Amino acid sequence: MTDLHNKVIFITGGAGGIGGAIARTCAAAGAVVYAADIHPAAGDEGAAEPGAAGTFLQVDVTDPAQVAAAFSAVQARHGRLDGLVCAAGIFRGAFQAADEITLEDFEAVQAVNVRGVLLCVRSALPLLLTAPQGVVIIIASGAGVVGPSASLAYAASKGAASGLSLTLAAQLEPQGIRVNTLSPGNIVTGLKLAVELEDARRRGLPAETAIARAHREYGTPAGVARIAAFMLSDDADYLRGTIFTR
Repeated sequence: MTDLHNKVIFITGGAGGIGGAIARTCAAAGAVVYAADIHPAAGDEGAAEPGAAGTFLQVDVTDPAQVAAAFSAVQARHGRLDGLVCAAGIFRGAFQAADEITLEDFEAVQAVNVRGVLLCVRSALPLLLTAPQGVVIIIASGAGVVGPSASLAYAASKGAASGLSLTLAAQLEPQGIRVNTLSPGNIVTGLKLAVELEDARRRGLPAETAIARAHREYGTPAGVARIAAFMLSDDADYLRGTIFTR
């Protein structure tokens, strides 16, 4: 089992979905976990159970002041940060063409999925530099990186997150900070199931059929979380680049 004892880990999107599963898995592996999210536990398959995923911080990752305050709280208590996982993400504009998606929806997705990553890395950097080896994991996606997405906005944001991660890796490695991209495939989260339901509606298929297929064929947040926990561990010291999951 991955050993994260005595490591301080900060996870955005930590109340549910993939981020919630990562928070629970890291806590179970012995880490001191800060699960940050704009909303409390979402109640889906990856949702963090109260007390099972460390300390919950209500944070809007698009707000520089809220992000800075969250990391200041970590600094005051621990003086360092061993790992940052940027898992906060939203999805809008499903199945909309370029002339259909609103600029408000497009920009909202970029604000959370890209701007939020940059703000968190900027605030976390001084704390990561005090750790023996700081680790940053940016959750991207196969969508917008190796294939298309149901959303132009989401694809653009994940392509940007991937590029941001690769560039940060080159910039921060000389300072002793490892940056990796984790790109999940189709994973059963509330976000993904909402897209599947919309697709079923458009195609005139029963919602139950879409949900059953997703649970049968797609991966789980827990599976991605096990990989993320390993990536945060000392055993992953030689790991570089992007890791893709099912």
